[in-house]
Amino acid sequence: MVERADCFICGKEKLARNEMGLNKKFFGQNIEKFHCINCLAEHLEISTEELLERMQEFKDSGCRLFE
Repeated sequence: MVERADCFICGKEKLARNEMGLNKKFFGQNIEKFHCINCLAEHLEISTEELLERMQEFKDSGCRLFE
């Protein structure tokens, strides 16, 4: 399990666990390159707010990838 990751697009260091969880949710458990929340939203062509809402839905459903 990856414990620390940086955004490979903008270089943001030490992504939060929830940012890493979103990456794994959208790209699979075995990904090696991570996006920060802003770069992920841009990549997925949705707003950061929509992405945060999705993250909350995943949390509320009990997904263990999120705090």
